[in-house]
Amino acid sequence: MPPDPAPGTARRAIPQLDHRVEAATGHDIDTLWAHRDRGVLDEPHARLVDRHRELAKAETCVTFHRTLLHRLTSGEFPIDSALLARIDRAAHQLEEAAGERDAATASVIAALEPIEQVGSTTEPDGHEPLMAADQAALLAIAGGAKLYEHLLSGRISVATASGTRIPYAHLQRLEAAGLVSRDTSHPVHAGQPVALTDAARAALADSHRVPDRRPGQCPARGLADRRASPLTPAHLAKGPMPPSEPDLRLDDFEAADERTEEAFSHAIGTEQDMLTALAEHHTPDGAQSYHLLHNGAVTWGIPGEPQLVALHLQRDMERRTFRFEHAQLPLPAMGQSWLIHRGCPPDAIGLMPGMGTAPADETTRALEQRLMGDGDHFALLHSYTRDDPDDMTTVVVLRALDERSPAPFRVLHEEADTDAGTHTLREGGFATVAEALQWCDNRLGGETAPLPPVRLTARSTGPSGTAPAPPAQRPPGRNR
Repeated sequence: MPPDPAPGTARRAIPQLDHRVEAATGHDIDTLWAHRDRGVLDEPHARLVDRHRELAKAETCVTFHRTLLHRLTSGEFPIDSALLARIDRAAHQLEEAAGERDAATASVIAALEPIEQVGSTTEPDGHEPLMAADQAALLAIAGGAKLYEHLLSGRISVATASGTRIPYAHLQRLEAAGLVSRDTSHPVHAGQPVALTDAARAALADSHRVPDRRPGQCPARGLADRRASPLTPAHLAKGPMPPSEPDLRLDDFEAADERTEEAFSHAIGTEQDMLTALAEHHTPDGAQSYHLLHNGAVTWGIPGEPQLVALHLQRDMERRTFRFEHAQLPLPAMGQSWLIHRGCPPDAIGLMPGMGTAPADETTRALEQRLMGDGDHFALLHSYTRDDPDDMTTVVVLRALDERSPAPFRVLHEEADTDAGTHTLREGGFATVAEALQWCDNRLGGETAPLPPVRLTARSTGPSGTAPAPPAQRPPGRNR
């Protein structure tokens, strides 16, 4: 087994706190680090930068161990006792790294709050001061932002040029306070530009007024405590219907054992509020449930990770206990196939009305149907999901379990058209995994070369002996 890669030494941005630190100090993170190295910061700001550096290092360690664990469980290595031991060790190391990261986060907040409180005075014009979360959101929007609706789950959020995502409820509060406006002439699935109002610019300017200070010191900005926000839920305008929550039906059930309880909490429970039901089926006797879910939390994590969760619940109706299986998968058809091969009726796990985009053509529809039936004949080697509204695309590399397959490695390529609300799915065959991965890298880099054809076997459904037509050529990086 190849040696583990060394953790990177570059600073990893902490979006959840970076904007708050920058809003409180008036400097970006890189400037703060440079000032600390030159020794020009006062004691509170120096302590804050030191804690932030520790947090950046801890976050890098979490990313390293998470990537390592993903690699060990990707199917790249043969399953033996040595691999299982490494997986167990990697999981333990990830747990320790996450604990250190959480402790570092608490240290940053403890060092940051006194600096925020120094400037938390009422503005000269008598208006309520901006709270830290609102100021950070406005600073992020100032660099460019659009409101998007996720085509698959229907969740709505603001994507900013810096990569920060702002929840829709937070945007509504800012709109109700007259701090932001959006261009509703554009459809939300294509992106509605969000901009600061004159009131927001004035509020940011007022918050940047500080008393006289010694040269070289970082100013403390005027910020209100998070609990003192004047933007209450009563200001919220009526918005889109909330996404469908999964009906797990576990209220009267307990996990069958401690291991199941811990695994379910880690895989489903911790992110349950971010799960959107795309499809589900419950057996008449209530003993089994099949769910296809979209995990909105993934869109905030490592770029490219699969966003779908296939979940199979098995209940013991007499003992009132449950067990479960789950898998993270990149395409709905793959999640449906996983559930079908665990007993779910094929006609009972279709996507709910309003969920996802429609197939753009018969080729896409036929390929998805074939994947639902033949999905267990392939192993998932690699995938990358890009949810950039200007280029919503997913690439998947599969390995045929049948060694006699003329194309042992397959690439699935899905593209979504946000204007039309449709998607295309195409398949290509490759002789080596390196060629398949190279095609994916080229596509994600903007190239639009067609996929090589796949010779389908007689048992497969769909058009035999013909290759799916490639999607229409388009400029790199655009979805239309």
